[in-house]
Amino acid sequence: MNPQPDSYSTGPRVLLLPGAWMGSWIWEPIAETLRSRGLGAQAVTLAGLEPDAAAGQRAAVRLADHVDQVSILAAHGSPVVLVAHSYSGMVAAQVADRLGDQVRSTIHFQSFLPVDGLSLIDLWGPDGGARAQERADIIADGCLWAAPPAAALDAEPGLSADDRSCLAGRFTPHPGRTVLDQASLEQPVDSQHGVFVTRSRAQLPAALVGAADWRIEILPGGHWPMLEHPGEVTELIGDHTAAVDSLL
Repeated sequence: MNPQPDSYSTGPRVLLLPGAWMGSWIWEPIAETLRSRGLGAQAVTLAGLEPDAAAGQRAAVRLADHVDQVSILAAHGSPVVLVAHSYSGMVAAQVADRLGDQVRSTIHFQSFLPVDGLSLIDLWGPDGGARAQERADIIADGCLWAAPPAAALDAEPGLSADDRSCLAGRFTPHPGRTVLDQASLEQPVDSQHGVFVTRSRAQLPAALVGAADWRIEILPGGHWPMLEHPGEVTELIGDHTAAVDSLL
């Protein structure tokens, strides 16, 4: 069961959404610190990412199922700030598009941002050939997106040996249909309000270049900033949530 926001908290709730192959555990240390500061923070495990989920159960989950799941959590209670990492940017931005002002802001850590009519895999990789191969591999694996091998984590110099061991041991196959399904948006992402955290401006998504209502933050390092820079990540989320709260 996902931990619930503390009942005494005030202001927007914070929902922390994990990237591919991970559950709420990746965000829970950050959520716990935020809760200790009086924020209603909840780390979420998306459907099909439960550690004991059967392969068929994982493979059946669609992108729309994740959007529905988070929409229900976000719509219940006070307004929310959605925090996304990597894959879950596809979910958070669609929820914000659906719920309007109920989502006060989003914070994206190296997220994929949805484009109406395109899937995550359509936005993935260096070229069309790589995208086609990744799509074929997912389908061949029974609509499961295989987690990166442990050796791939060696290329992440900001991770400690314990971090690498934890990730490799806890990764689960990701529901493949969620990255093959097309996103559905009423308005483009650049019309939303949010913070995008990237390793460098060269990696800023094209959709946000020149976007007036987005704040861009540079946080050098690898792909798991919540492990590499937990203090900075916590401060950024807490400070931005407080700033949003002051506008309520």
